[in-house]
Amino acid sequence: MPHPAISSTIWPPTPISPAVKDLLGRFFHLADQKDDNVGTVLAEEVFTPDARFVTATGAFEGKEQIATSRAGAWTVVTFRKHTVDKVYATGVNVGGEGVTTDIVLTGKLETRTEDGGSVSTVTDFAARVVFVGGDDKSGGSGAGWRIREYRAWIGRSERSSD
Repeated sequence: MPHPAISSTIWPPTPISPAVKDLLGRFFHLADQKDDNVGTVLAEEVFTPDARFVTATGAFEGKEQIATSRAGAWTVVTFRKHTVDKVYATGVNVGGEGVTTDIVLTGKLETRTEDGGSVSTVTDFAARVVFVGGDDKSGGSGAGWRIREYRAWIGRSERSSD
């Protein structure tokens, strides 16, 4: 069963490995968790050691910076939920760096803050994600695949009450 963040995603006709889809879902699941270890898990199990991770709050390069990238992520935010609406495949390539899958996605990020009570803010976002690796027959979440680059852009926001 897919992670909730990608459960209703529209995927492109270009084949995307189920392991890549699973890793993408796991990434967003982790990003939505209020857990002190999320940065470390992202650095060790989701991203490559030399990855670049760019968000609205900053840019992080390499394992050490990505491990600390979630520090302060929950200082003001009390709830966070990503939903990926649509994925566009820009290419699946086999080359000197192995297999890469390059996607662009659009989605929504719902957040609540300490001072907002039950008021949610829904923000449109887009991201480019470059996966490297390959399908590993040993199984596991995203086995054989890692994210080499994640770059997000945020757009319009709307506030709504529950």
